[in-house]
Amino acid sequence: MKRKIDVKVGDTVELVYTNDELTKLRKGDRGVITSIEGEPGDRVFHIKWYNGDSLALLEEVDEFKIIKKRFNDLTL
Repeated sequence: MKRKIDVKVGDTVELVYTNDELTKLRKGDRGVITSIEGEPGDRVFHIKWYNGDSLALLEEVDEFKIIKKRFNDLTL
């Protein structure tokens, strides 16, 4: 079981591993999460990669790390 991570739309991530053999993405590529589908433990993270790709990652299959968290807008 992988550890659960707190991920939100707008977070910048870095690819650690994907089992997709057809992608041109490599370890270290970065992108921004554009949407998240599913429930914790079975989520799909849709990512707009800086190299132009748009490969989605599967929570229980692929690995990435959060590089920069999106800050929520504060209303005063």
